[in-house]
Amino acid sequence: MKNILLLLFVIVFSLKIEAQTVEASTTIPTNEYLDLLAANLEIPEEINKKYQNSSIDITFILTITKDGSVFNPKIQNDSLQLESNLKKAIEKLPKWNPKTEDGITVVSRKAFNLVIPVDQIIEEQPIAGKIYTKATPKDGLEKFMKRFMEEFKFDSKKVDYDIKMRLRFFVEKDGTLSNVEVVQANTPLFHSEAISVIKSTRWNPAIENGKPVRSSFTIPITIKYQN
Repeated sequence: MKNILLLLFVIVFSLKIEAQTVEASTTIPTNEYLDLLAANLEIPEEINKKYQNSSIDITFILTITKDGSVFNPKIQNDSLQLESNLKKAIEKLPKWNPKTEDGITVVSRKAFNLVIPVDQIIEEQPIAGKIYTKATPKDGLEKFMKRFMEEFKFDSKKVDYDIKMRLRFFVEKDGTLSNVEVVQANTPLFHSEAISVIKSTRWNPAIENGKPVRSSFTIPITIKYQN
């Protein structure tokens, strides 16, 4: 009986110790945090060209301070010299929930692996006799932007700053859009709304040697805050 009580005490005590430690966590879903980080991480043009149609793979360590901010992020084997760009990208992201031990916030470290796909770069100038014309919105870029602003709905109470994002998508041969995604943004709140509005538009496909071809397109969007 004494041995059973001792065993129960050990189990309860172990659970109590485990419950006293709460690991640091992101304030938004972790996958969304990493998506935002990848979108905001600036990759120099020469590196993009080197890795086009491939991907950039980095492992980095974040130090989470007591107030939830990230201090001095480090990239392991930073052969591409992206560490300073990583720091700038992280500064744009939400703070963390810091680690706690016995209810007291403490400094902690987290390691992540980030794989960033790099699309093929489409040249806009004729190459080897090919005549290439970029894809364009059906009614022109000016009307396209006007329509986007009219149809983009959001709660102005949620933000007190300009909304900035870059969207990337494919224009298919028939002018429809596919694989629409937000690749860079200063807020994660309006991704689905922006994608929905973009998907509803029609485009003139890119033309190569007189024939419509599938092409990729990246467009920056800025929605000004009005007080």
